[in-house]
Amino acid sequence: MNRSASGIDVAKILSAKKKLEAKRKRIEKKNAKKTQEGGEKEEQEQNIAVIEMNAEPSPSLPRAIILDLSPVNFLDTVGVKALKSIHKDYGETGIEVILAGCQTSVVEDLQTGGFFHDDVTKSCLFSTVHDAVLYCQSANEQYEVIKEAEL
Repeated sequence: MNRSASGIDVAKILSAKKKLEAKRKRIEKKNAKKTQEGGEKEEQEQNIAVIEMNAEPSPSLPRAIILDLSPVNFLDTVGVKALKSIHKDYGETGIEVILAGCQTSVVEDLQTGGFFHDDVTKSCLFSTVHDAVLYCQSANEQYEVIKEAEL
């Protein structure tokens, strides 16, 4: 899925995330080196920098993308790999990918192609787009309730 289709530049988001993670690792390595060299504990505490990775997706990003596969009759290995890639890339940015309207043959093709595993279960499948939207709305409401409880 390219940026023009979804309006989300996944590559840019993942790049920023990787840069932040690399920076965090460099700081940890630097602090570990200082610890090995010795020095007083107080001095080490003053030099520690904390970079927090934002566990929540940006509010400007959607929480889920629903792919309507109702017109699809079959998936070859390239199609399964494309869906795996979409699911992985968007999943890394915190966006859930939901498949709607899959025909039985398409579900079998996904199964045969290794799409489903420990992290990706058939719970991402919905019989209609409407069912998928209702699921996303209920998940969003649950998220809002949890967010309010944390405040």
